[in-house]
Amino acid sequence: MKAEIELPPKLVPVFEGEARYRIAYGGRGSGKTRSFALMTAVKGYQWGMEGLKGQILCGREFMNSLNDSSLEEIKSAIASVPWLADYYECGEKYIRSRDGNITYTFAGLRRSLESIKSKARILLAFVDEAEQVSGKAWQVLLPSVREVNSEVWITYNPESKYSATHERFRANPPKDAKIVQMNYTDNPWFPDVLEQTRLEDKEKRPDQYEHIWLGGFQIFSEGSYYASEMRRAREEDRITKVRYDRGKGVVVAFDLGVGDSTALWFAQFIGTEVHLIDYYEASGVGLDHYVKVLQDKGYIYDQYIFPHDIRVRELGSGKSRLETLQGMGIHADKTEICPQLLIEDGIQKVREMLDKCFFDEEKCERGIDCLLNYSKKWDDSGATWRMRPDHNWASHGADSFRYLAVGYQPYNESWDKPIRRNLQGVV
Repeated sequence: MKAEIELPPKLVPVFEGEARYRIAYGGRGSGKTRSFALMTAVKGYQWGMEGLKGQILCGREFMNSLNDSSLEEIKSAIASVPWLADYYECGEKYIRSRDGNITYTFAGLRRSLESIKSKARILLAFVDEAEQVSGKAWQVLLPSVREVNSEVWITYNPESKYSATHERFRANPPKDAKIVQMNYTDNPWFPDVLEQTRLEDKEKRPDQYEHIWLGGFQIFSEGSYYASEMRRAREEDRITKVRYDRGKGVVVAFDLGVGDSTALWFAQFIGTEVHLIDYYEASGVGLDHYVKVLQDKGYIYDQYIFPHDIRVRELGSGKSRLETLQGMGIHADKTEICPQLLIEDGIQKVREMLDKCFFDEEKCERGIDCLLNYSKKWDDSGATWRMRPDHNWASHGADSFRYLAVGYQPYNESWDKPIRRNLQGVV
């Protein structure tokens, strides 16, 4: 039997030949989810007709019920092709082939990791909206798809260059993968109703337009605490090349993680300006690692700013982390302990300081991204932003910057006088 399936031309090479991974990422309206949903049914049909028995697992990171799954998308795709509709039986809560060979299952990866490991004969795993899938979920899911010639298909709209999905499949793509970027311009059936929405977003929501429609990373996160200040920094060209002034000392602010990331901001306070010349972040290493980083940077240090809990003594050694660091060469007379303030007060201090800041675009790239993405926590049940920050990958750099804003004790008070700037420079 020969049959024709209509796909956006850019997706045809993705589904040709053999591959372990077939991946499409990009903006809204590209047709990638619809096309992948349709092709799961085609692939299931091929396997079923060959006599293979197994499951097509459809997963998303969050799935509280089948309403949150791709069930309806796949049912609609099957119904659009008569010979697929003849092959599959689609009920209210299930899809299966009439010959009993192929069964669809739907799972939320966040809550169903252990059960996924025990699912029998997964022939194909289709992960939609994969941007939010955690590194842990990928580590569990991928080895569970282990049948001969089994495949993993992935669609998503990118948000962060630090997401587990981006790092695993784009920054370091697997060898046996076919990957394509799909945007609305690649969809020959892009509907008029979405075109009007697109044009409205381009006019009224330019900060989000590239992310929503062109598959770019999300520059300004919704609920971001510092969106306005960081937007001004970009508009005023204060995210640029910032040189290290050897005639001035460097202030280092630490966010010391316990079983988590540790982040360091390197700043110089020069006149009325704050120059952020460097940023460093790591995890899974001891305090000696960060002392060596400080030494290797080769800066002359003026102050070290630490969070208020650095004096807490550890049960094992009986020493505080401050005592440990000082034993490794951190000068006690250059140490400042950040006063304990409410997070809201610290955030306000950061806002006040950001308009004086110049960031080195290259050396501070991750730190800048942390400030852009440090946001309030979204409450799904109340459909509103909570008043506390969301703890995620951006928290460490943002916390370190907050300690810098709250804890710096200037030897020269002139630095904190405000700068008045416009797009042409200093007024």
